[in-house]
Amino acid sequence: MRLNIPFYIPVIVLALSGVTFSSCHRSEPITEQAPVRVGVVVPRIVSDSDARTYSGIVESDQKSAVSFSVPGTISHIYVAEGQRVAKGQLLARVESGSLVNANNIAQATLAEARDAYERLKKLHDADALPEIKWVEVQSKLKQASNAAEIAAREVSDAALYSPVSGVVSKKLAEVGQNVMAGIPVFTIVGVDDIKMSIHVSEGEIDRINEGDPVSVGLSVIDGETLDGKVIQKAVEADPLTRGYAVKVSVTKDTRILPGMTGTVKIVYGGAGVSDSLAIVLPSQSVLLDWNNRNFVWIVRNGKAERKYVTVSGIGDDGIYVSGGVYSGDSVIVSGMPKVSTGTPVEPILNNM
Repeated sequence: MRLNIPFYIPVIVLALSGVTFSSCHRSEPITEQAPVRVGVVVPRIVSDSDARTYSGIVESDQKSAVSFSVPGTISHIYVAEGQRVAKGQLLARVESGSLVNANNIAQATLAEARDAYERLKKLHDADALPEIKWVEVQSKLKQASNAAEIAAREVSDAALYSPVSGVVSKKLAEVGQNVMAGIPVFTIVGVDDIKMSIHVSEGEIDRINEGDPVSVGLSVIDGETLDGKVIQKAVEADPLTRGYAVKVSVTKDTRILPGMTGTVKIVYGGAGVSDSLAIVLPSQSVLLDWNNRNFVWIVRNGKAERKYVTVSGIGDDGIYVSGGVYSGDSVIVSGMPKVSTGTPVEPILNNM
């Protein structure tokens, strides 16, 4: 049986096949990612105008007045002012001839009392000694023992030893001088916990915070500076100067002694003091990565770029950082969750 197929049907089929074929091989146009709108700021550099320098004096919380426990005439002094001493070091002696003699007598009396006690104890144990005599011998032994102990301690107290390690700041007596018990002969200050004390005016005290880093300069370390930080500030002004006392810790250095004068440089807001001045940024711009490292996003050639920074302080006007960010950089302060490394961005300048 023969089917009559219109001649135009194959043409339609071929035409549809061509449409299908062409649609399978057509390439879609590539669209670029639209830039992300982000807010940026140009960081401010902390300059010397943000810092103040104060005169200060080195202090120590460890201060000991050292005295003899017995009266006498000083026969020897073994240390001088400004000398470093160790705990237990011999400082001075008083004449101890009479004390030694008294100790010898006390020790002999003790030996005699012990001998009498041992002799009479045998009689007491045999019930051949009246009870009153036994009480008497016991009492004499106790008295002799106490007297001998006191005499021996007085001989030992004729030598004066340092109770702490530190520096002899004052020598208050001389060889040949009679001294009474309890009257200071030396003043010794510790050097393990050195501080600088400065006074700050009422107009500036609010700008200084505990923990702010400082730079300390002393004549004994000419040309060098030591790191430190604010550890205490008074809440009440001195009635005479109307200034507020501020205590600053200082890096331990064996050349520093209590009473030395120097300078303390503080950058307001806690930026710290270094050769490369710090940069202040809005607090929201400084982030933490998974490894607890601080970083910021900056705009470089129209794209977001991660930069790691070091936080050197926190102030009322923002966070102070060093390294990674420089003057003139555009730091992203808003829209950070939308960016990653290489994300095209459209920066919008904000005012700090």
